[in-house]
Parts: sequence; C-alpha cells; structure tokens
Amino acid sequence: MGFLSRPRLVYLLFFLCFLIAQTAGQNCSKENPCATGCCSKHGYCGTGDEFCGADCVDTCNYKLGCDANNPCAQGCCNKFGFCGLGPEFGYYETWSTRRRCKQFWPEQIPLGVYTHINVAFAVIDPDTFEVRPSLTADIELFKRVARLKQEDPDLKVYIAIGGWSYNDPGPTATTFSDLAASTSNQNKFFNSLTKFMSTYDLDGVDIDWEYPAADDRSGRPEDFDNFPKFLKNLKAALKRTGGRDGLSITLPASFWYLQHFDIGNMKKSVDFFNIMTYDLHGTWDKGNKWTGEFLDAHTNLTEIKASLDLLWRNNIPPDQVVLGIAFYGRAYTIADPSCTKPGCLFASGAEAGDCSHEVGILMNSEIDEVIAGKRPRITYDKDAAVKMITWDDNQWVSYDDIDTFKLKADFARGKCLGGLMVWAVSHDHTNGTYSLALGEAAQRKFKALPDTIKTDDTIKIKHDQCKWTNCGDLCPDGWVLLRRHDDDRHHDGEWMLDDGGCIFKNQDHRLCCPPDQDAPTCGWYTFNNGDCEGKCPDGSFELGGTNRGCSTAFGNYQAACCTSGQKSTALYEKCEWAASFECDSWKCPAEKTDVLLKSCNGNGGSACGGDWRTNLNEERKYCCDSSDENMTFDDCEWLDDYSETGYQVIPADGGSGSGGSGYCFSSCPKDKVRVAMEHYNTCNKKTGSRAKCCSPNYTTTQKKVDPMVELWTADLKDWLKNPTCSTGYGYGYDDTFGVGYDKRGFTDMLPIEYAPRYAGTSGISLEKRQDQQSFFTSNSILIVATDIIYTYRMTSRTNKAVKEIKVWNDVIAARYTYLATSTLIPFLRDVTGELFSVIAEDLAGRIICNLEYWNRMIKDCTAPSTLDEVCAISDLDGFDDEYSIDPDTYGTNSASTKRALHSLDKRDGAPRDFTVDCGTDPITGQQRIMIITSVAYPNGGNGDNLANANGLTVRFAVANQRVCTDTSIDPNAPNNLWTWVTEHIFELQLIPRSIEFMVTGTLPAVQGLPDFSTGSKRMPWDIAQLLNQDYSTWASGHTTATGTPIIRIFNSLGSKINPARLVNTETHLNSMKGRLRKQPLGDDTWRNLNVADERAGRAGMNEIRMQLVNRHLVDTYGAAIYELGVFQKAVNSVFGQRDFSAPNLFRTFMINFMRRMAQWASNWLNSRIDELFVTWQAVQNAATPGSHAYQVATTYMADLMEFRELVRLRVIFDESIFVYMQTPGS
Repeated sequence: MGFLSRPRLVYLLFFLCFLIAQTAGQNCSKENPCATGCCSKHGYCGTGDEFCGADCVDTCNYKLGCDANNPCAQGCCNKFGFCGLGPEFGYYETWSTRRRCKQFWPEQIPLGVYTHINVAFAVIDPDTFEVRPSLTADIELFKRVARLKQEDPDLKVYIAIGGWSYNDPGPTATTFSDLAASTSNQNKFFNSLTKFMSTYDLDGVDIDWEYPAADDRSGRPEDFDNFPKFLKNLKAALKRTGGRDGLSITLPASFWYLQHFDIGNMKKSVDFFNIMTYDLHGTWDKGNKWTGEFLDAHTNLTEIKASLDLLWRNNIPPDQVVLGIAFYGRAYTIADPSCTKPGCLFASGAEAGDCSHEVGILMNSEIDEVIAGKRPRITYDKDAAVKMITWDDNQWVSYDDIDTFKLKADFARGKCLGGLMVWAVSHDHTNGTYSLALGEAAQRKFKALPDTIKTDDTIKIKHDQCKWTNCGDLCPDGWVLLRRHDDDRHHDGEWMLDDGGCIFKNQDHRLCCPPDQDAPTCGWYTFNNGDCEGKCPDGSFELGGTNRGCSTAFGNYQAACCTSGQKSTALYEKCEWAASFECDSWKCPAEKTDVLLKSCNGNGGSACGGDWRTNLNEERKYCCDSSDENMTFDDCEWLDDYSETGYQVIPADGGSGSGGSGYCFSSCPKDKVRVAMEHYNTCNKKTGSRAKCCSPNYTTTQKKVDPMVELWTADLKDWLKNPTCSTGYGYGYDDTFGVGYDKRGFTDMLPIEYAPRYAGTSGISLEKRQDQQSFFTSNSILIVATDIIYTYRMTSRTNKAVKEIKVWNDVIAARYTYLATSTLIPFLRDVTGELFSVIAEDLAGRIICNLEYWNRMIKDCTAPSTLDEVCAISDLDGFDDEYSIDPDTYGTNSASTKRALHSLDKRDGAPRDFTVDCGTDPITGQQRIMIITSVAYPNGGNGDNLANANGLTVRFAVANQRVCTDTSIDPNAPNNLWTWVTEHIFELQLIPRSIEFMVTGTLPAVQGLPDFSTGSKRMPWDIAQLLNQDYSTWASGHTTATGTPIIRIFNSLGSKINPARLVNTETHLNSMKGRLRKQPLGDDTWRNLNVADERAGRAGMNEIRMQLVNRHLVDTYGAAIYELGVFQKAVNSVFGQRDFSAPNLFRTFMINFMRRMAQWASNWLNSRIDELFVTWQAVQNAATPGSHAYQVATTYMADLMEFRELVRLRVIFDESIFVYMQTPGS
C-alpha cells in the first residue's frame, strides 16, 4: 500500500488533529472548573474580561486578591492583582539533560509554581549576529519547555542569551559589545531574534551580559552608554512582534560589576531586573585583598540589602526588581578542620559532586544526599538567611532551603519587590521539592490549572429555568419571551407580563425561557370578570401571580400557570404553593413536604390574613420535593435593594419615604430566579416589593459519547490489521535496542504475520529523502502514542490523555500485553531511559511500527527467563580478536583480547612519548620534530586506584552488557563485574596531532578523505617549541603560570594531580572511541561475518550499530583551550602581539578532526551496508517467495535500508560544542 493511499484531505486533517491534540491546556469547563480564575469559552483559566466576561463558562465571579480599591492588609499589591510577590522566574539549563546523573528534563519543572521559565542559553553568532542555540541538541529542549504552556497557559517562556562563559576569552568575548555599538548589527540581531522566538514559541528574551564595561570580562568603556540604547531598540523591536515582547536582564549583586550598568536609563526599557543575589562569594575570593579566602556564604541577606541600595539610589521601582535565589551551594575545602565557622579560611573549592561534576559546586539535590548520608550538624544563620554544613572533616557548603526561602521571600515582600528568580530549576530533585517549597514561601496563589481531572465517561448537563425578568428588563440574549394562551388574553400574541412590585408605570416583569429547551404554554388564570380565582388548569402549575384587575375581595388574584412536562420549568413543578388567605392553617402535601420559603403574598398577587393590631400577616408556604439533589432551588435569599449597577433609580417625588428608604425593589441577580414576591411585612407602607431569589440547580447525567474516542479506537484496531509505516519508523529504527535483540530458540526476527509493511511499491526499495514527511495508515495512533509519552513525562494529566491511555490499553495492550502503559512506561523510564531522552514523536513512531518487537523485548527484560541471548557486548571480541584498542594511542591492547572477570594489576598509567612531526620547514629546510611527553595518571586496581584518587564512585559501562544493541551508557555500573580502565575523555594523542596542525595548518589526507588546510595564521615552529619549555625559562615576569605548557595541557586532560578529569570505563567501552579513528573492523573479520547466515547477519549488523557512539568533550576541551589561552597570553606578552591564535587554531583543528572522523565512520558504515545488502539480495533472489529464507532475507534488506537512513541521521558530530561552549552557571 502506498503512503498516499488515503485522500490528501485526511493527511491535512491528521496535522489539524495533531495541532488540536497539542492544546492540552484547554482543559477547564463547567464539569472541570478552574482552581483559580475564570474559565473562558475557549477552555482556558485566567482573569480579566477575556476570561471572566460575557462568554465566561464557569467560576465567572472570580475576583483578584487586591486592587486600588481593595488594598492589601499587609505588604504590597503587585501588578498581577495579588498581595505579595509577583512573577517567579526559573532558569532552566539545557545542559542539565546531559549530566552524568540527576538529569533534569523540561517536563519535570513543576507547573503552577513559575510564571516565567528562562531557558539558558542561546548565543549570538559573532560574525552574523544571528541567534543560535548553544548546541543543536538544545532545539528540541526549547520546544519541550514551550510545550509546557499548553498545560499552564499563564506560563511565559523566555530565551536567555549569553551567560558567564559567553564572555570568556574566545570568539564571542566581545560580541555583546560589538552588538551594542552598531545599529547595523542590532538590526541583524533583532530580525534573527524575532524569527527565533516565533519558531520556538517564546514569549520574551533575557539578556545575560556578564559584564559590560568590565575589562576583566572583555568589556569596553563605551558599553556603559551603549547598553541602554541597545535595550531601548530591542524593546521597540519586540513590541512589533505582536505579543512576544517580554524583556528582562540579569544584574550582578557585586558593586564592582553593577557600577558599569546605567540602570537609571535601562529601567525605561526592561520589564524586570533579575538580580543575581547569590554567588556573593566563591573560590574567586582567594587572593582578593578586599574579600579574602574566608568561609563566607555565597548568599547573605545582610549583603543583599546592601546590594539593593544602588538600585534604590537610582530610583529603580521595587516592583521591577526580581530577587535571585540559588538551588545550589558554594562549597569549599576547609584550610583548618578545627576552624569551620564563617570567618575561617578555605584552601580550595570542595570536591566535585558526582552529578554536578564541578569543583566548589553542589546542587541542592546533592546537598540533600550529603545530609542524608553524612548526617552533619546544620548551622542556621537566620540573620543572613542561609544554612551551612560541614562533613568529612574538611568539606563545607552554604545553601538555601524552605526555611531560608521564607526569610528571603518575606524580605522581598516587605520591600515590595517584583518577585523571585531561581538559578536553577534544574538543580532541584525531579519531584520538584525545592520549586514547590519556593512556591509555598512566595505564597503564589494563582495557578491557572484545572482543578480536577474527571476520569468517568459521564457529564452533567445544566438546565436553565424560565424566569421573570427584573422590572423593565428585556429577556437575556437569545431567550424567548412567552405569549399568553389563556382565554382572557386581549389579543393573539399578547406577552406574559406582570407589573407587580415595579415602582415605575409602564414597567413590567417579562416571563422568559432559555433558548436551548422547549418552552411551556402559559397564561393568566382565572379572571372571571374580576372575581379572580388563582387556580391553574389541570396539567399545569403556578409560576406567578397578580391582583391586577381583580375585585377588592381580600386574597383574590390571578395565577400565571404553565403546562407541565418541560425541562425549562421542571424545578417549579417540584414545588407548589399552599392555599392562600388562611395561610398558617394549611400544610404541605405528602409528596412535597419541604418548606422552601414562606411569603405573605406568595409569588406576588395573593395575600394572607393577619393581625391588624401587629401589622403582621400570615405566610403562604412554598412546598417542595427536595429528594433529588440534582433538582433543587439553592442559596435562596430575600432581596429588596439589589441592582446590577450598584445604584437605584427612583421617582422624582421620592415616594412614600425619604430618599430611597421608601422603596422595595423586586430584582434578582442574573444567575438567580425569582420564586416569590412580597409587598407586605418588610415592604409594608413602601412602594414596590421584595423578591425571594434562588439559584436554580437542575442537572441531568448523560453518558458521554466522545467521537474522538470512537475514532481512536477504530483507527488503532485498523492499525493492528494493516500496520504500514514510512521508512523513517520501520523496524530497527531504534538506536537503543535495534534489530539484533533476540533469544536462542527464536528463528525469526519478527513474526511475519505481524511484521509492519513499509510504504511504497516494494517493502525494501524505498530510501527516505531528507525532505520526505512520515506518513501512517492511521491518523490517530501516532497522536495517541505521542500524547501518552508526553503525559507520563508530566506531573499532571488531562482528560484527553486519560482517555487516550484507556484506548491504548483497551486496543493495543489487548494483543500485546507488555505494551500496556503499566509496563511500557516503566520500561522506557527505568530500563532504556528513553521516556525523556528521545523525541516523543520519534519514540512513538518506533514503538507503533515495531509492536511485536517491543512487546517481546519488554517481556524478556522484565519476566524471569532461562534463555540466553544470542548477542551480547561481552561476545564482541569473539567476533573480532582486535576488538580492544587503546584510544590514547590507537594501538591494539593485546592483553585484553578477551574479557577477564578479575582485577588487573597494572600500575598507574605511565607517561608516554608522542612525536610531533611538522615536516620540513619550507624556508630553512630543517626537519621540525620534537618529542612531547604526557603525564602519569591513576590506573589499575580494576578501577580502584582512580576511584581512590578522585573520590568518584561512578563507573561507566554499556548499560546492558547482555544486549549488544543497547548503546546507552550506565554511569553507575557495578564495579565487581567488569574489567575497568582509566579513560581520558579527550584522548592524549590529539595533543600532538593538534600541534602539527597549528604549525602546518593542514590535516593530511587519510582513509580516502582529502586533506584540509586552514586560512588562519599558523603558529611559528619556534613558538611551538616553547610548549615544551618551562615558563620560567622564557616568560618569567610575564605570566603567573608555572611549569611546562605541554605538561599543563596534559594535566588539564587528567592526571595524578588532576584526577577529576578522568573516569573509570569498562574496557570494551573504552576501546570504542579508538575504533572510530581507524578501521572499525578488520577486513578478514568482516568477510567472516558477511555470509548468508542468520546469526552472523545479526552480528554484522551489531558491529555497525556499535560504531554509533558519540562522546561529549566539552569539559576537557574547555580545560585544554584554557591552557592554550594562558600560553598565547604569555607569548604575546614576551614577544609582542602575534598574528596567530593558538586557541582558535586548536578550535579549528577539533572541528575538522571530528568532522572527518564522522565522515570516515559514515563511509565505512555505508560500504559495509552495501556489502550486506548484496549478500542478502542474492539470498532473496535464489529463494522461493514465502519461504523462510525469503522472509529472513526480506527482513534484513528492509533493516539495511533503515540502517542507511540511520547512519545519515546519527553518524554526526555536533561541532557547535567547540564554537559556542557553555558551562554550568550564570
């Protein structure tokens, strides 16, 4: 079946439904009210006319907490209409998803706590001034954060641009200065920014320039004047976006940097100043004569007050200032373990946390682990609003928690500050412990989220009741004014009117009925030529009364009667009036025993007897049947002065009393109906009547037939009959498990009767183009599966998601038991880790196109089994004797040909000599060769030596050693099962190769790839040789650096004195990197695998899969380039400003080296795929269609087509990590 087999209209409807499906925030209704705010006709919660106006659906009387006429009892009324603090900004670090542990994903941000999420960081291209993501991987995270707005419509998402590292030495160091100084550059930036914000659905921008005009942060003096002008222009550009105009900037709390901000002029342009009132102290204090290396907390309320004084001196409105709070602590190693109080000295930053992995930093989630495991004594300094702990004799950290949050929030409230901001939301526990605590401290009351989630399939329908309008009012819009049908009407078409209780002539009450229900037939009964008798004909009931035209006999009146049996008057039928005049003597009938109310005039026209001496009348009873709680009059009250406008209009003569006291007004609020009217008793001797007003409560329950549920169910059932996928989602499109997973005893990769067929004329002939969309024979299944993944990422569920989960379990899990959400979701979350880490649409597509495969895999991985896997990581060296390669030298480690389950006795990694060969000098003709030597590093003891040296307990291994297709990495692998070696994440041999490039400017042609030459100025050979000489011999007095530059560079990559950069890895994982730099598999070994054997075919494909490994080099790359920056600075100081840049040359080398490595891997993989395809195509051609051999060959050929596309998509290297490098921090 072709992928366009359904009409094009269905394709368009698919995407329309997808857009509608994503609007999960449309989730309030009469049945699902807002927790706070009004529910609009579009299904959103909010305040203001848009939500609470004429088209409001429910909770329409919601009022803001304060305003100019309703001030706060304590504190300030913020601009959002609540007493206390306004917005809460939460910064979200995109790199938090790439931490070795405690990864934090967008969906784990608690909803309803933050008003703004600032996604950190995007960057500005220093050449084009266009906005770019720091890493291409961040793009999906931008989208996922913005998607949170569908669950919390009040949430605003800003993009934060810049950050501390952005102004570090490098290509972006002066970008902000260049931008602020040039109108032309600004226009390029504004155009790019507005497109960027529109593309990723962002509401504003946060400018994080650290710092203008500061010479130690690459600033220029003119930044002071240029920055406010830039912000003014930026705000004007944002105003033209039609709503994406939010603008905030970060401010330092340090006077040293804050003095360079012209905040007086900036306040006219920015919405909020986010002041970073944390990091007041840190390891940078060491050696500073003004601060010194004291154990001072990084946040201190006393110092915060002083920091804000500069703002007040510049007349910055307090509600424009947002107070910064940290979800992390600054940690130190104490100089003297006997002195641990503030004022004592620190020696250095504390040991890096296992997950934050940065010396001197601990996330709050890590601090909690220290407290739970070490049980240290907690010091609480209430004056400074900070807590501190000491552990392991010499480790110390200061931090904030719920107690200090409250102190800081109280301070902010007392100063009428605009709100609070957090660096960073992503330092929290995944259950949002600290975010929720901050929300409690801030007393944020407005959460525009649905109050409840209904899981049943019934709905309650409210039936409005006919009612009398207030005097002179017309019927509500759309309502029907009833006509008289009694015999005494003056003419056909006469209206049902009643002037009783109205104080002006020519004013009447009108009897009106709702438009969406059948109206009764009504009239006035019975006139009898003035001898009125207020009795209704059989089959009708009394709804009103008047004594207009009746004789003076006491108690005579006409009754307004309407026919029974209509829902629009059902409540009135549940009640009846007891007889009039001798009212007290009458009792309610047995079927209507509840007395709802009493009125001496009944519903207006009748009268009861009374005692003339006391001027008190008897009262007529209104008797009701209240047995059905869904059919009652509620909240009844007598009103004699109600007015919708708040004031009354009275006749000019003033009436029988003075002022307005001589009148009673028979009016009810618009959401109530009048059930009785009385002009005696309270209103005696006054003009007019009072009204008994009640809320009509009549609802019926109806089985809800959701057409979407029917559509989903039908489509999912159709899918099971004919599961046709595009090639992008076919079997094997799975970079975690892939095709090779199998158990002994299974002869087929996939049962043919359930195997998904690929779209197109041939199941194996399609090759997906770059621009080709993915199509499915079912419009619903991708939407349903994607929504389910999003739902389980979130902490809340919508009604729609609950129904989708039920349909999935009823249809899909009915056939594939292990794909029930109760087993599928834990598997994706806890076993593969893909619930959060993979794009939801991709993951959904892979599952639905491989239902049998996933079902079998989950069963085998979760249910006890005695079967052994055919393919496991530990078996790979059985296929290839040279599997283990030393990535530091690219040489084979013959000692580890086969895995050994025992400890190695190898001593520390010894220094190694590397030859730097820069060829012949083109001028002198001399050979340019030097030997550089690396440094020793901890190794051996089966990983224990390194663990003892750096204190890191994490050990990296392939997550599932017994499934060779699982390339995910486990950072907490058991240390007693495998053989461990020390890994340099940044291989040592890249240093000599990079020096050769910096001198020659060329990467030579290798492995069929052409050479590469840079156009940048190259490093002279005589300068390069200085890398191997001690700084003291050639740069004394020009640098504080000591030792040899090359040794410092090697140390930065990890060594005995810097073990923190090293990690323990299982030997096979360590060798994978080296295999990517040379031929991944020997030709002879490959020929043995490329045979028409089913099991060998799997092994060959597994070898392909094992090459798809991408390691992040950011940390170690940053350390190496820093040392090259130190070297460059020393060279410039000694020899004058040189025209080459060692850091930039190194950056160019890394970009092109990794690019060539990816290209080589891609070429190798594609050539092997081609060979495998030829092998299995021959098998298919020779086999009988329908035979086992034919089916196996067809399956493999389809899988190989998938692999070809997978190589194109996955064998890439994100070069942007070398251009726009961001590190944790703000």
